[in-house]
Amino acid sequence: MTLRVLDVCAAVVFSDDGRLLLATRRPGSHQAGKWEFPGGKVRPGESLEDCIRREAAEELGLQIAAAQPMLAFDYAYPDKTVRLHFMRCSLAAENAPEAREGQAFAWLSAAEVGGLDLAPADQAMLTALRGMATESLPPELRLVDRRLAERLLDWLASGQAAERRPEPLPDWLRVPFSGGRERLEMRSLLRNSQLHTVCESAKCPNLCDCWKRRTATFMLLGDTCTRNCRFCAVKHGRPSPPDPLEPQKIAEGIAALGLRFAVLTCVTRDDLPDGGAGQMAAAVTAIHQRCPGTRVEVLCSDYGGDVACVDLVLQAQPAVFGHNLETVSRLTPIIRSHADYARSLAVLHYAAEHAAPGTVVKSGLMLGLGETPDEVKQTLHDLKQAGVSMITIGQYLRPTREHWPVARMITPREFDEWRDFAENEVGFARAVCGPLVRSSYMAEEAFDAAQATRA
Repeated sequence: MTLRVLDVCAAVVFSDDGRLLLATRRPGSHQAGKWEFPGGKVRPGESLEDCIRREAAEELGLQIAAAQPMLAFDYAYPDKTVRLHFMRCSLAAENAPEAREGQAFAWLSAAEVGGLDLAPADQAMLTALRGMATESLPPELRLVDRRLAERLLDWLASGQAAERRPEPLPDWLRVPFSGGRERLEMRSLLRNSQLHTVCESAKCPNLCDCWKRRTATFMLLGDTCTRNCRFCAVKHGRPSPPDPLEPQKIAEGIAALGLRFAVLTCVTRDDLPDGGAGQMAAAVTAIHQRCPGTRVEVLCSDYGGDVACVDLVLQAQPAVFGHNLETVSRLTPIIRSHADYARSLAVLHYAAEHAAPGTVVKSGLMLGLGETPDEVKQTLHDLKQAGVSMITIGQYLRPTREHWPVARMITPREFDEWRDFAENEVGFARAVCGPLVRSSYMAEEAFDAAQATRA
């Protein structure tokens, strides 16, 4: 049986700095959420150029100044063959994309695209195009304009070169190893108590410093996350059932360490009805009972936006309720697995409105993911409007080559400027900013400073 052939146009658009525009398939569509070259079906009687102009305008509000056929690629589905016509497009001046159909979009380097969940046809085309370098193109790919196709091939090669040449860390990110004896003692205590710390699981650069000072951030609900965020070193998979004795174990561990201030975080557990909120609340309560002088900070997931789960944690009365927004709105769909920018803000706002008097609501951002200064400013204003009073801002560091690449190293001076902006212009009670700052680093000192400012 001969399969019907469906003609589809796809736009190949480069930014001035050599990044490629990709977008996700709109919600409710076939393969919704997968990344692709923006475009759509060719209508009867419509030319390829007219098609890509219409699709670009409808999907992303783009005005195409010129469009040239570049290559065609056939991809077979069980019930049809899609013939993708890739068009090299240039945009009209002063024209920026906007999501008009609920999809995400991003300007990406080839290295950044490497780990994206691409639509199968787009992924297959990029794989086939690599054969152009050895003159071994498969029959399903046909070059229309070799020069234009070579531009896309060069872009692919730039990503491979970037993977081979990792950038050296700047001096301000080189952390000397210290605290050897204290570090071993802390590790022994944690192992004997069968406790997990985010210090180890997330490969925190401050591990030696914190453990030397006998402080740690405890991670509840195991060390395996149900989500797979592109920035995070915590392993992804199917977690074990919760340990009902874990809250008591953590309380005993904190008592043994003699901590005055404890930080609790947890892997995201979308497999649990309450997202793990009950376990977090039980741990806070156990610490209050076993160590009444210890203040507790919690760093929670978004609980899928379920405010009943947020209430469970708030009722245990932690000193700090934290949920990290992590990055700007535009990058959230790419960086944070199954997360939503507006949902995170809603969780923080609910916590600020319903927390006990004196509880500080806190969030955190990473810089160096590809965000712009204006996007960071807007994000800080969004967080303040949601009721967040304390913010941490640190440098994103890529855990492995499989994770999102670092777009830029932010200098210590820039972090100082962000601290001044957050505190003096936006109005946060406390902003802890620096290359090595992480959510829970110097948490007690930051909390005390925020309380003093609020007083």
